[in-house]
Amino acid sequence: MPIDKKSRYAKVPIETVTGPHGEQRDLLALRPIPPTSGVFYTTPGPRDRLDLLAHRYFRDPTRFWKICDASDHLDPFDVMEIGEPLLIPPDK
Repeated sequence: MPIDKKSRYAKVPIETVTGPHGEQRDLLALRPIPPTSGVFYTTPGPRDRLDLLAHRYFRDPTRFWKICDASDHLDPFDVMEIGEPLLIPPDK
């Protein structure tokens, strides 16, 4: 299955691994998280989510991962802290 060129995985290499029963599968390698600087901070409110912030600042909710990359402590599966400033990176 081809990976969309706008995907964060577009440049990640594919590795072939061998399973416990000898079967081989192609998998994406781990994506290195590049150093990401921010443009400004925003303070999330009680109704904010990462996808909503990505839509607000990037006009694309699927780019929530850019916000995660700019934060040292934020995993996309974590819940954001209300009132804790969150770094928003440039949209490039």
